[in-house]
Amino acid sequence: MSLEYKRKQSFPLRLSLSLRQQANDLAHAEGISLNHFISLAVAEKISRMEQTSRVNEQMRLKHASIHRSNIQLESPV
Repeated sequence: MSLEYKRKQSFPLRLSLSLRQQANDLAHAEGISLNHFISLAVAEKISRMEQTSRVNEQMRLKHASIHRSNIQLESPV
C-alpha cells in the first residue's frame, strides 16, 4: 500500500451534531476546511499528551534521584 493511497483513505468520524457545528464554525472562521481543523486539533492533542508524558517522566526521574540522594545521606559511612 503506497503512502499516497494511505493519505487518501477516509476515516468515518462520528461527532454529535452540536460538536460538528461548533468545529465547522471555528474552521470557517479560520478559513480552513473542517477536515484540516480536525487534523490540527488531533495533532495539538497528541503534542500536549506527549509533552505531559515527558514532564511526568522528568519528574519521576527527579524524584528518584532525590530519593537516592536522601538514602545516601542517611547511610552510615
